[in-house]
Amino acid sequence: MHFKVKAIGGYKYLYLIENKWIDGRVKQVRQICVGRPEKVYRLLTGEGELKVKSYDFGKAAALLHASEKMGLISAIERNVPKKHLEGLTIGEYVLLLIIGRSNGSLSRSQIAGWFRRSGLQFIWEPHYSLSSQNCLNQMKRLDDLAIERIEEDIARNLISQGLLPTRLIFDTTNEFTYINDGESLPRKGASKAKRYDKNLVGLGLAVNDANLPFLSEVYPGNEHDSKIFVQIFDGICERLEKLKVRIEDITLVFDKGINSQRNIDSVLERMHLIGSLTRAQVKSLFRVPQDQYHDLYVNGKGHKITGFRGERSVFGQSFTVVVSYNSSTHRLQQRTYERQKARILAGIEDLKRRCARKGRGRKPSVKGVMNAIVDLIPRQIRGVFDYSVSETDEGVEISFGVKKKAEDELYRSFGKVAIFTDLHEWSDEEIVRAYNSKWQIEEDFKWLNDKVIMPLKPFWVRLDLTLRAHVFLCVMGLLLYRYLIWEIGDESLTLPRLAAILDRIRLAVVVRNGERPRVVVEEMGAEEVRIFNSLNLAGYIPR
Repeated sequence: MHFKVKAIGGYKYLYLIENKWIDGRVKQVRQICVGRPEKVYRLLTGEGELKVKSYDFGKAAALLHASEKMGLISAIERNVPKKHLEGLTIGEYVLLLIIGRSNGSLSRSQIAGWFRRSGLQFIWEPHYSLSSQNCLNQMKRLDDLAIERIEEDIARNLISQGLLPTRLIFDTTNEFTYINDGESLPRKGASKAKRYDKNLVGLGLAVNDANLPFLSEVYPGNEHDSKIFVQIFDGICERLEKLKVRIEDITLVFDKGINSQRNIDSVLERMHLIGSLTRAQVKSLFRVPQDQYHDLYVNGKGHKITGFRGERSVFGQSFTVVVSYNSSTHRLQQRTYERQKARILAGIEDLKRRCARKGRGRKPSVKGVMNAIVDLIPRQIRGVFDYSVSETDEGVEISFGVKKKAEDELYRSFGKVAIFTDLHEWSDEEIVRAYNSKWQIEEDFKWLNDKVIMPLKPFWVRLDLTLRAHVFLCVMGLLLYRYLIWEIGDESLTLPRLAAILDRIRLAVVVRNGERPRVVVEEMGAEEVRIFNSLNLAGYIPR
């Protein structure tokens, strides 16, 4: 190699030249322009102005990657009524709102500021401002029919990738809101968060074997789980039929909250089921001594699961019932009960002191004291306590005690779950493992309350149409995350850990002395490199 100076346009440039002996003569094989003398000086001395600016990149690129693999953007654009837009398409707007929501419960008015700090700006270029009203206008285009068809298209795409559901896990939750003047969805009801003073919005969710959300349903917060189940279950079956999935091969897993004769009959008419029973429905099985239980398996936390198998007639027919036992859960439930009992007894003593108080002031009434006792005892354990309130010459008198037999029954139930199914040929382990897979959907509900993942709250909208669209965006965001974990194939990878890794993958724009900006990936650790390569995020770096 050697240097050569060339004069071009009255300026001199330094070139690096490489020659090789080819076919009996010297040929130039490489020529690199180093630059004018001023640039060469800066390169040699390291002098010159250097500007670096860093941008979020990993989370946006990964969610964009998942949306492309799942066909989310194309499904939205195929099913939302056409409207001429310059810049971002409706599918890109929706994904932008999803990614924004995954970056800290952003409201629509905060999206524009976040976008300017994100590496997504190097991939997309919106022609219109990302104003609150503009984002709201896009959400309004996601009506019930569009959401249903989008979910169907995505489910079809996932099935084509080998994610055919053989088991569906169903559960419900609700979220409290600060909406006071909404429409039919926000209603007061049995709040999971004990916020009985706030209007609630209900969410039913069904996830498949790979823990990918298969169907979601938003319903009024005052609807009971068992009542709303029929409506959601009909939707599940209709979707399976459209996807040409054999319904009779599916097993539905659910909790006892939806147990009713109507619901059980409805499921058994079309598919298999695995559910749980109350202690009162199988008292005799809960009394079976521990030495008659046999080992089933060791769960992911290292706890040994044992079980006892029997048959019982419930809901008008005979089911196989496996009572599973986890000693770790036993200890946890016992500690919880004993703390509750101590708090209840202390509360009763306080009520008795207030009733015995002499002097002026308003005295407690029989009704008020009875209401206070009922509020003091959690509904699940009220049958363990015997109490009454009466009016005497001395004032209000409280009689309170513990039912020894009922408490013994409660202690015998700790750590146990009575699981019933029509799959009589399944082994005890298969039945218990299938039911315990319910933790997956319970975990999803937890992540929908996590600001780092895809938070449902706060609700920045109040009308039914936009509330349903908002919940749809959050469920789709959860689906994108779950798809990424499935694609990476690391069973130990949790959603918070994945989100933290993606947050550490950042882009830097480097500019030296007014030269053309260069976009580079900031230095990464081993975990970041593994995820970066696994998801091929290099393909989203602007060139």
